[in-house]
Amino acid sequence: MVRIFQDGDHHAIAEIFPRAVHEIACEDYTVEQCRAWSGTDPNPEYWAKRCELKRPFVAIRDSQIAGFLELDTDGHIDYAYVNPDFRRRGVMTSLVRHAVGVAFSMNLPKVYVEASICAKPLFIQEGFEVVSENMVNIDGVNLQNYSMEFRNQSAEQVATSSP
Repeated sequence: MVRIFQDGDHHAIAEIFPRAVHEIACEDYTVEQCRAWSGTDPNPEYWAKRCELKRPFVAIRDSQIAGFLELDTDGHIDYAYVNPDFRRRGVMTSLVRHAVGVAFSMNLPKVYVEASICAKPLFIQEGFEVVSENMVNIDGVNLQNYSMEFRNQSAEQVATSSP
């Protein structure tokens, strides 16, 4: 099940973010890169503010928050992370499909993301295409990611058929 963020969810999200970086992304990024990306300790205060602003979608599995995804009003997928305990169980797939469905129901022309090396295959599987390969610098440490997008064919057809 995927639902919108509720008050209190930030505690689980604060736990998921550093674990996902240091337990999943570490397979594709160095320890130094993971440290630049995220500290190892949860920061519930930061996530309380961010979640209130971003109102992420959360995936529920076994009565727990198994992952989360932030969808901005312009179709940008910002943070999207899975609890390592629920890895490879369809959590991110359900979140991405939900986000794409919501964005396309609003007739947005595309959904786009800056995907990590480890997230790139999932986004490709879900119909996203690589637009560019990027090198992001965080505190003097370079991390590779990919700008990817999934175009809304229905919105494009409506736009091109309008007089």
